[in-house]
Amino acid sequence: MGGERGLQNPDDAVSTDDAEALRLILTLAEALREEFGVGIDAHPGGEGSEAGVVNRALRAAARCILRHRHASSDGPTPGFASILREAARRRLIESMTAEGEARRVSRAESGFGDAWPAYLLLVPPSVIEEILDSRSR
Repeated sequence: MGGERGLQNPDDAVSTDDAEALRLILTLAEALREEFGVGIDAHPGGEGSEAGVVNRALRAAARCILRHRHASSDGPTPGFASILREAARRRLIESMTAEGEARRVSRAESGFGDAWPAYLLLVPPSVIEEILDSRSR
């Protein structure tokens, strides 16, 4: 899978368990994009509205992955939102986004909470291009 490219970078500050969880989350998001195509219900929601169904399903599955990965660990369970942001950042980098810009975009819409990075994991590449274009103006 292409999403694993950045996972081998020694500068990536994630534990082995977290790296495996990230791979699983990236793989799941890729499978959902392939299954639903451009019609994917990835909407991040917002005040007074619910996130899209597929967005919510991805977040629920990611929570299960993290719980499972850390169930036998003595260490602290990482913050769910930070793991999703890291996965989104890696997807953006995979889409040829510069590191700094990927970090800014993955953290940009804090009002959406963890639904924003899930949105970035799910949307088609054309939407990522639109997001980056709108931020460069």
